[in-house]
Amino acid sequence: MTIIFSEPTFGDKLLAVMGKKRAVFIPDIYSRFGIYAYGRAVKESFLEALIRPKNQELEEGWFYQDEIMPQMNGKEIKDS
Repeated sequence: MTIIFSEPTFGDKLLAVMGKKRAVFIPDIYSRFGIYAYGRAVKESFLEALIRPKNQELEEGWFYQDEIMPQMNGKEIKDS
């Protein structure tokens, strides 16, 4: 299964300056379509991320992008 994340926006960068992160939701497409499915992660709204306290526990199914997709030296990890 492949998960597609959107590029960081101005809102994401503004939240990062404030020390906050925007959560993403990954739809359950694996059980419906199998391993050859593509899914797009859904971002939390900017205002919800702004109001939520830093590093608060998220609801079930929501993740911080850096927890599930780590980066090395500022670059995405790519399969070879």
